[in-house]
Amino acid sequence: MIRVKAPQVSYENEIAELTKVFFPGEQVTVMMKKEHAGSSKAGCSDEELPLADTVLETGYTIDKPESIVFYAFLWQSNTIICEYRTAKPLDADTEDSANGIRYGSYQLSREDLKNPARKSNRLIKNGLKACVFELLKKHTGQHPKWGAMTGIRPVKLVHEMLDKGMDDINARQELLTAYKLHPEKANLLIRTARNQRPFIDRQGTDRASVYINIPFCPTRCHYCSFPSDLIGRVESRMDAYLECLKQEITAVMNQLSRTETQVDTIYIGGGTPTVLEHSKLETLLRTVHEQIVSGYPIREYTVEAGRPDSLDTEKLYLMKEYGVTRLSINPQSMNQETLNRIGRGHTVEQLVQVYKKAREIGYDSINMDVILGLPGETAEHFQRTMSDIAVLDPDNITVHTLAVKRASAWKEEYAFNQYDSSRKGIAEEMASVSREWMDRLGMEPYYLYRQKYMLDHLENVGYSLPGKECLYNIQFMHESRDVWAFGAGASSKIYYPAEDRLERIGNVKNLDDYLYRIDEMIGRKLRILKGS
Repeated sequence: MIRVKAPQVSYENEIAELTKVFFPGEQVTVMMKKEHAGSSKAGCSDEELPLADTVLETGYTIDKPESIVFYAFLWQSNTIICEYRTAKPLDADTEDSANGIRYGSYQLSREDLKNPARKSNRLIKNGLKACVFELLKKHTGQHPKWGAMTGIRPVKLVHEMLDKGMDDINARQELLTAYKLHPEKANLLIRTARNQRPFIDRQGTDRASVYINIPFCPTRCHYCSFPSDLIGRVESRMDAYLECLKQEITAVMNQLSRTETQVDTIYIGGGTPTVLEHSKLETLLRTVHEQIVSGYPIREYTVEAGRPDSLDTEKLYLMKEYGVTRLSINPQSMNQETLNRIGRGHTVEQLVQVYKKAREIGYDSINMDVILGLPGETAEHFQRTMSDIAVLDPDNITVHTLAVKRASAWKEEYAFNQYDSSRKGIAEEMASVSREWMDRLGMEPYYLYRQKYMLDHLENVGYSLPGKECLYNIQFMHESRDVWAFGAGASSKIYYPAEDRLERIGNVKNLDDYLYRIDEMIGRKLRILKGS
């Protein structure tokens, strides 16, 4: 076990996540504050910590007002086994200002200078994490490509740099030095940010997105961790669910219409929304049309139709009739043995037929998802998947990396296999194949995010043909607008530009709770809209 000790700061969990990257098979925990007392490299007795435990301790000192020294070391049984120290000489590249001190691209306020431990102090945070990264790199000989970065939305950081006036060269240099990124990842972030820039909201734009959750599927994929249910178990409650959805959407949109906010993107996800039978799908689409589409300048309207076994010609025509402009029809793999292994419940041929029918009906924006690192697959399998997808010529391809989480069916069976040394590097090989195909298809990365437990410390990337970017995905990841979310398990995000702050309003996940507490779900949103 590795135990992280960082008593001066409040982001020990991020340091622990970084440590797990170097030791994926080890249990890494954060030492509670009360454990810090009396337990240090110089004074922890054998009784206080098991002999087998390793402690990663990190912190900083201010030797003089112009210099901050960061340190990190690994110790076991009072013996240091590796250490690293570095200093940030603030007087080397600083500019005094009325508001504080600028160091490189960091602006330290007067409050930051008085209290370097505050969470908002990015200089301290990045310096500490970079120090830990160098320690672990020295100890293990590894250099993970995402460096010391642990956040979910790394592209936002690049936007912040560009908003401050940095050019691509300087932004890249900061990613390499302050965040320890590999050049490949730094280039990917800058490329993605540049592709997003024309589409992201600017300060003062009153636009919003709508998300509607249909958390039901025909079968459950073994890797899935979303709180979805099988449609066969809840079919008898679908009328009640759709009625509650209608109440929630109607109440909120009626109140929203009294403001200057304009809804311009709609995303119906899940789950698998198209698992609804024809009449119930029409009920949902009619509600969306009456309450949203008919009253706002909708630029994009997406429906997740991820499972081809949930689609038929009538449903495709129905969605087109109600104004849906974008579909997601997801294979995950084009290898039938893999589909059987992961519990997809459909065939490759079904997917091809549904995709071709959607094109025939007139859908001109179709996304396809694939997953890197599925069990039993190699780079050769993924090469076949990409070759077969290229023939279909989709407009978007979203490349996910397998991340096995606690809520998935594989949480125990697959937990050790994702760290199997014989599988190490396979997802990275597949990612290389995907990048070659995207260049060949003329697709550009337009959104990116990361998750815990991803194989080979990778990422999820959405690629698109120029002009076919998913606007909802870009805005959702950039987090600079309201997202009004409806349905069981849906989470609204309300953005306050003056404070650059998000407030989340989560609906209950359990279906029966949602049906019983719908008035409560509606009331939460109306209180925000009314400012009470």
